[in-house]
Amino acid sequence: MTALETVPLGAVELAVLAVALLALLSFALGTTLYRRQGLMAARIARARGEGPGASGARGRGLAKALLAGLGGLVAANPVLLGKKEMDALRRRLVAAGFYRPGALPYAIAAKLLLATLFGLWGWLVQGSHPHWPLGVAALLVLGGALLGWRLPDIVLNARAGERRKAVERGLPDALDLLVICGEAGLGLDTAIGRVAEEMAQAHPVLGEELAITAAEMRVLPDRHAALANLADRLGLEVLRSTVATLAQTLRFGTPLGQALRVLAGELRRERIVKFEEQAAKLPVKLTLPMVVFILPCVFIVVGGPAVLDLAKLLSSM
Repeated sequence: MTALETVPLGAVELAVLAVALLALLSFALGTTLYRRQGLMAARIARARGEGPGASGARGRGLAKALLAGLGGLVAANPVLLGKKEMDALRRRLVAAGFYRPGALPYAIAAKLLLATLFGLWGWLVQGSHPHWPLGVAALLVLGGALLGWRLPDIVLNARAGERRKAVERGLPDALDLLVICGEAGLGLDTAIGRVAEEMAQAHPVLGEELAITAAEMRVLPDRHAALANLADRLGLEVLRSTVATLAQTLRFGTPLGQALRVLAGELRRERIVKFEEQAAKLPVKLTLPMVVFILPCVFIVVGGPAVLDLAKLLSSM
C-alpha cells in the first residue's frame, strides 16, 4: 500500500485522548498557580527572615497545585458539573468540617481522579477476560467510574454523620455552660466564645463550631444570621431548636439563663428517651442471632446423643 489510510478512533481511544487533554490543561493551570504560590511564599519567607528551605516540600506543593488546577477548571464551569451538584458537594464539605474555599476544587479533583482510576481498573479487568460480552465490559467501566465518582461523597457523608453525633453528645453540657455564662452577666457572643474555649478539650467538634459562630457574631451585622449558619452547617433538628431559642432571647429580650436551662433539661430528657428506645429494641434485635446461632447448638447438645443412639440401634438390627 502506497497511500496512507485513515483509521477511525474508537471509544476507548477518544476517552484516553480526552483524559490526556484534561491532564495537560490541569498541569498547565497547576504549574501557573504553583509558580504564583511559590513567589508569594518566597516573599513571605523573606519578610519573616526565614531561609529558602522554610517554605516546605516543593513536591507536595506541586501536587496540591495540580489538584487545585484540575478541580478549579471544572468548578469554574458550572455547566460541566451542574450548579445543583456543586452546591450539594459544598454543603457536604461544610458538614464534614472542610470550611476553606479551596476545599471544593480539591474534592472535585479527587472525584475525577477516582472515577478515572476505577474506570481504568474496570477496563483492565475486562481486558484480562476477552471472552466476556461487550455489555459486561461497559458495565464494568461505567460502574467503576460511578463508584469512584461517588466514593468521596460516601466518605464525606460518614464524616458529617460522626460530627453530628459528636455535637449532639456535647450540646447539653455546652448549654449548661452557657447558662453559667449568662447568669454571670456575659453577652451572648462573649458567652459562646467562652464556651467554645471550654469545650475544645472535651468536645472538640462542638468547640470548633461554636468558635466559628462566635467569630461570625462579631463580624456579621446580624447575629441571627450567625446562629442560622450554625444550624445550617450541621443540619441537626436539636440544634435548630437551640438556635431558635437563642434568636428569640435576642429578639424579645427574655432572660437567657432561664431559656437555656429549660432547653438543656429538654435535651437531656430526649437523650434518656433515645436510650430507653434503644434498650426496648434490643430484645427484638437479639431474636435473629439467637435463632440462627444459639438454637442450633442447643438442639445439637440436647438431641445429639439420642440421634446417635437411634443410629446405632438401627445399624445393629
